[in-house]
Formats: sequence, C-alpha cells, structure tokens
Amino acid sequence: MQNKTEDSKTCTGVMISARAYTSILAEALSRDSLETGGILLGHYKSGIWYIVEATDPGVETFHSEIHSVMDEKYHNHLYPVLSRIYREDLYLMGLWHRHPGSLDTLSFDDHETNRKYAEVIGNGTLSILLNLDPEPRLTCYYLDFNKTGKYYRPPIYIGDRKFRGTGYLNLASPDELFRRQAQMKVEISCNP
Repeated sequence: MQNKTEDSKTCTGVMISARAYTSILAEALSRDSLETGGILLGHYKSGIWYIVEATDPGVETFHSEIHSVMDEKYHNHLYPVLSRIYREDLYLMGLWHRHPGSLDTLSFDDHETNRKYAEVIGNGTLSILLNLDPEPRLTCYYLDFNKTGKYYRPPIYIGDRKFRGTGYLNLASPDELFRRQAQMKVEISCNP
C-alpha cells in the first residue's frame, strides 16, 4: 500500500511538537506492552503537517497486545477543549497508535480506520505508528484519499523549533478567550 517512488504533494513532511511527542510516549509507556493510541490535532500549510497536540485514547477504551479501541465521545469533547487554548483553532489531522514489537506496517483494521478519518478530514489523513523496540521509533503514513488513494511515507521531525514562524504553538490570550466565550459555550453544549 505504501508508495516509495513518488512523493505526495499534499503532505511532504510532518512536524511534531515536543508536547505532542511527549504525550504519545507517556501514553504508550503507561500501557506497557498493550496497543494504544489517540488523535492528532494541528495545522497544515504548503504540504507540511504540523502536529500541535496528541491525545490519549480516552476513558471508555479497550486495549490488548494486538488491538485497541479509542473513545470517540471523549475525543469529540477533548478536541474543542484543546483547540480553544491556542490562538488558532486546531484541525483533526489523523491518529497515532502503538504497535507491538517492531511491526511498523498498517493492519487491515488500520486501513479501514484511516479511510474513515480521511473522509472526515477531507484532505487525507496521517497515521503515525509508534514502536518501542526498545527505543521509540515513529513511522508516518499519509493516506492521500481524495487525490491518489495511495499511502505515502513523509519524513517526521520532532521539536518546537520546527514550528518557528508559524504561530501554531501560540496560546490564546485572556482577551481572545473572552472574545470566544460564546463559541466556547456552544462547543461544550452549555446554555448561553
């Protein structure tokens, strides 16, 4: 499924913030040898996908050595909660999950999940695999669902220095939060 001879024009590289990478490692290590994962939130611009936040799987989850199920209701709640603390709203970028051992290829279930995410996102989807064998290793797949239907393997870069000049890591000021109050109430289903 992966395409080694061509490059994707839609996703040419993936930048992961220090916070997102730390979140991924903390979740994976907390589950020991079990599969786990979460969603990726951020921005894309000029073929670069910037991952600002990575979540845990949620509360109502299932984990085994070969499969995990995330909590969709939890993610639907967490997405606007995380997005509102940044100056610019975050977008759903895809998902990450841990595979056991050194398995760094996508399973049948992964392909189905990626297809569903790509349909929702509308610009393809990222699927980042974490392996701990024994050092952490990330493998990124980008599914260019709408244009080519193929997987590509863009390079991954970790660290906040890759975000310089983007403003994507800037937090919302108190004044901005007050201006967004009505929007935030709607997002968490509060009565205005």
